[in-house]
Amino acid sequence: MKNRIILVVIALLKLGVLNVCAQIEITKPIEQYGFNEKTVVTNAKGEKYPYVKWHALVATGNYMLKPVQHDSDSTAFVLTKRDNNGMEPLPGNAVKPPETRFFKTGNTFSFFGMKDVDGNEIKPADLKGKIVVLNFWFIACPPCRYEMPELNRLVDFYKDNKDVVFIAISLDKTSDVKRFLKVSPFKYHVIADSMPLFAYYGVDECPVSLVVNKEGIIRFHSQGYADGTVPSWIKKTISEIN
Repeated sequence: MKNRIILVVIALLKLGVLNVCAQIEITKPIEQYGFNEKTVVTNAKGEKYPYVKWHALVATGNYMLKPVQHDSDSTAFVLTKRDNNGMEPLPGNAVKPPETRFFKTGNTFSFFGMKDVDGNEIKPADLKGKIVVLNFWFIACPPCRYEMPELNRLVDFYKDNKDVVFIAISLDKTSDVKRFLKVSPFKYHVIADSMPLFAYYGVDECPVSLVVNKEGIIRFHSQGYADGTVPSWIKKTISEIN
């Protein structure tokens, strides 16, 4: 089941009828992305871990949970060890994640003036000469939430590189996004109330990631969770164009 944003959902969100935050389980820090005692966690061989064990391993930051079903609120995950920088290494024969239907590699990306949920203005002129990494998401999208910890580690990796800017464009209302971010941090510049941008770019499915080079040209775009490899492909693309 894909997380397609159908017109009915968009309308409900716009009217404030659908409270997407209610679908997020908010308890302890490790559960901020929906993990709890009922979560089934196994190794690659299918052997089940007790809650105490996998909870402790994930808390070290050296392990991640990959959902068995990427496009739904999965309750089953595979415990996977991270590499040193927190992004999965790409083998030589790695297959690129599925591309979007909304963007095309080589096309120019149009930027607009934006303001993030912290009140910081982002002007198109500010992004000239920068590599811009974008993410389209919404709170009620399970794959969007699954990939956030990995995208955060990507931001940490480039924290000292001022030529790389991370922007996350959300469909949700500012108040809902702020409440979500209090327990589920997303280290991108998060832009809320972005229905006009979704409509302009034609994005009707999430998550979507893009990398735009310093000349404003799209060099990478992907749609879906893609088994957690999107951050590694973003990093690879940045290395190639930086």
